[in-house]
Amino acid sequence: MRNDMAIALVIVSILCVLLFLRLLLLKRQLFRIRRQQERRAEEKAENLIYLEVRERNLNELTRLLNMTIKRESALRAKQELKEREFQGLITNISHDLRTPLTVMKGYLQLLSRSPLQEDAKEYLAVCFRHTEELEGRIRQFFEYSYYSAQDEEILCSLLNISNLVTEVMTDFIPVFEEHALTMNLAQDTNQKAWGNEELIKRMIQNLMKNCVQYAVGEVAVVIAREQKQFSESNQGGRIVVSVQNRVREGVKFDESHVFSRFYAGSPASGRSTGLGLSIVKLLAEKMGGEVFAEKKGEYFTVGFFLPGAPE
Repeated sequence: MRNDMAIALVIVSILCVLLFLRLLLLKRQLFRIRRQQERRAEEKAENLIYLEVRERNLNELTRLLNMTIKRESALRAKQELKEREFQGLITNISHDLRTPLTVMKGYLQLLSRSPLQEDAKEYLAVCFRHTEELEGRIRQFFEYSYYSAQDEEILCSLLNISNLVTEVMTDFIPVFEEHALTMNLAQDTNQKAWGNEELIKRMIQNLMKNCVQYAVGEVAVVIAREQKQFSESNQGGRIVVSVQNRVREGVKFDESHVFSRFYAGSPASGRSTGLGLSIVKLLAEKMGGEVFAEKKGEYFTVGFFLPGAPE
C-alpha cells in the first residue's frame, strides 16, 4: 500500500514539474510574442510572428496575429502607393501651371510698359497681384510635393538658431510694415541646435508668412531651450522656436488641425492653401523635431522643437 502511494506521489510530482515547465515555456513564448510585436512597432517592420513552442491556442493566436499583420502591410502598401500617386499629381500640376503662368506674367510686364490710362493701370496692378499670389500657391504645392517625396537622410549640422531667426525676421520687416505688423524677438542667449540651414529657414519663413496672413498687431518670436533630454543620442535638450500673435478678426480655425495638409480653416482673407504649416511639420520631423500649436483666447502660438546642442 505504501509503495503504491509512493509511486502515485512520484507520478504526481513529475506531472507537476512537467506542468510547471510547460507553463514556463508558454510564458516565455508569450513574452517573445510581445517582444516581436514591440519590435515591429518600433522599427515599423513587417515580419510575421513565429513560435518556438507549439500549442493549439498559441498557434491560433499567432495565426490571427499574422493575418492582421498581412492585412496591415497590404493597407500600408496601398496607402503609400496612393500617396506617391498624389505627390506625383501635385508635381505634374505644378509644372503644368508654371509655364502658362510665366508666359502670362511676361505679357503683363510688356503691357505695363505700354501707355495706359489710369484705370487700366489699376486693373493691371490687380492682375499682377493675383498672378503673384497664384505663383506663390503653385510654389507651395511643388515644395510640399518635393519635400514629402524625399527619402534621403537630411544632412544636419550644429547651427546658431538665433542668427537664422534674426536673418529671416529682418527680411520680413518691409512685409510686416506693409501689413501694419510689428515684431519682437525674445531670447536670453544665442541658442544652437542640430538641423539643416536651408530647411530651418524655410520653416521660419512659413511661420512669418502665416503671421502676414492671419495676425494683427505685434508678433512675438521666442527662442528658448527646453531643459530635458528627449532622445538617448542627444543630451542637449530641445530648442524651441515659437511665434505668438493676435488672430485677425473673422479668422476661425481649429488649432489641432492647423498642421493638416490643405487645412485652412475659414480665414477672413481666404488666401491660404493650407500647406504652409504642413511644410513646417514635414521639415521638422525630417530633422528629428516636432511641432506644436495652441490657441488661448485671441492669441495663437505655433512653433517647432529641434534637437539642441549641449550647453
